[in-house]
Amino acid sequence: MSPAPTLPESIDLSHHLAKRVRTVQPSAMKALGALVGNKKLLTLGGGTPHPSLFPMSHATFTLPKLSTLNGDVQDWQQGEAVTEEIHLKKTGPGTESDEGGILDLNDILQYGLSNGYPELIDQLEELNELLHGKTISDSSIYITLGNTDGVSKVFQLLVEPDVDTVLTEEYSFASSLNSARAKGAKLYPIKVDGEGLVPADLEKVLSTWDEKVQGRKPHLLYTIPCGQNPTGTTQPQERYDEIYRICQEHDVIIMEDDPYYPLQFAAYEPDVQKREAQLKEARSKLPPAPDNAKDDDAHEVAKVFNDYAGVRSFLSRDVDGRVIRIDTFSKVFGPGVRLGWVTANSTFIERLLRIGETTTQVPNGLSQSVLASYLSDKHWGIGGFIRWMWGVRLEYQNKRDYFLDRLNEYVPKDLVTTVPCGAGMFQWLRVDLTSHPRYRKTIIGNPSDAAVNLALDTVGQEKEVAPGLEPKHTTEPNQYTSNTGELIDELWNHLIEHGKVVLLPAKVFIVGKDGVDQSEDLNFFRATFAGDLENIDAALKAFGDSIKDWFARG
Repeated sequence: MSPAPTLPESIDLSHHLAKRVRTVQPSAMKALGALVGNKKLLTLGGGTPHPSLFPMSHATFTLPKLSTLNGDVQDWQQGEAVTEEIHLKKTGPGTESDEGGILDLNDILQYGLSNGYPELIDQLEELNELLHGKTISDSSIYITLGNTDGVSKVFQLLVEPDVDTVLTEEYSFASSLNSARAKGAKLYPIKVDGEGLVPADLEKVLSTWDEKVQGRKPHLLYTIPCGQNPTGTTQPQERYDEIYRICQEHDVIIMEDDPYYPLQFAAYEPDVQKREAQLKEARSKLPPAPDNAKDDDAHEVAKVFNDYAGVRSFLSRDVDGRVIRIDTFSKVFGPGVRLGWVTANSTFIERLLRIGETTTQVPNGLSQSVLASYLSDKHWGIGGFIRWMWGVRLEYQNKRDYFLDRLNEYVPKDLVTTVPCGAGMFQWLRVDLTSHPRYRKTIIGNPSDAAVNLALDTVGQEKEVAPGLEPKHTTEPNQYTSNTGELIDELWNHLIEHGKVVLLPAKVFIVGKDGVDQSEDLNFFRATFAGDLENIDAALKAFGDSIKDWFARG
């Protein structure tokens, strides 16, 4: 058997670090923690609470048995699945519970390591390698307090406040955009289409960037490439390749925010019988689940999982160490556990650890122990967790299909169109406002025509020229503005007042671009299919009835 190929180390990318982050020193308290925790030494140096005063001695968690994880989660949803239990108990410092817990409850409730439990880190490294492979030798993991924590820390890692501009999709997740702004970043939008971020526009922006006018050239791309929030788009493989090449050429770090990567779907099939047959076939490809995790073939399970997926990650392509990947348990386990992980080169991970020492200190011990127990061979193992994600994926695919069925039934296509998403939890609904009798599009230059109200609650109180939409003075001909923003706000209010249905408008997600009128980009709503089927049916019927009524009123 030939030896495994030697992986390259990441290239030196330390020049991307923010200046203040480069100088942060390791915590002296954390460095001495190993001595304080040494059971062979008598210590008066620690400040840890005494474990006898923790008012918890036993915690039990019930989960579906590994043998039930064959791609269908309905028994679990209906409370009919065969289950087992995890018991976390006070047994003795540093010992395993004999009933499946990974750590003693005294240790779980005590201060922990800043980079997380070693057991969980090892498990996540194994999970990463099964899903993404390993392309650099110094790839490392840092455990976060959920997705937003990871995003915020990476912005702090790389953004020079009030200097750096971060590139991102022209519509993106509002909380992440706010995190970037809070770290002093400016944002610049890259165009998207039905297949996600457009490489040609990324290339154009980077190649034509004028530092004298626009400031320092961007060196960070923040992207949600799979099941993008809010647009639902998933980039095809060739776009991943092209975007990575462009970022190599222009020395750009890729922040791959990928909470929806496990939720990749097959193409939408309108025929229900064909769809059910396809789902049955998909479930049959998964090897039968064993009773014991040690008997599970995690590599074969991961192969089925990956082959069904439409794309592979930026991390799986990363030969430089320029990808910082952000994962989370929120979409496949539960957002309340507030745990995720960042994967990057060792230099970046070491600096993230320093940031963590001065901010969040340690990840949640109870959540880490529960997840480490799930992923241990005493319960699911890594293969079992992938099996669980497989079942969750197929359930959300079924919800996506049901949503599109009902959308086609209740909502006229001449008013609303959408591209079936290939991953995630969202459909991006385009409203054709050009057919509305009060729609107007005018050449910029007349302040009264250019005014567009972007506030949700001030329809009918429009200023002569809304902030941000003042006439643009340019020599280029045919620069237009429209009242799309005003109409979409009016429609949004109508949907709430008359249809009792809420969708999120595009203006919540749009990334502004100085000197460019974006009024024509506001005619979208983000809708989720993550809810109950009954709610999806009622909400889309209300949406269809209300939007038809609003257009008819003129």
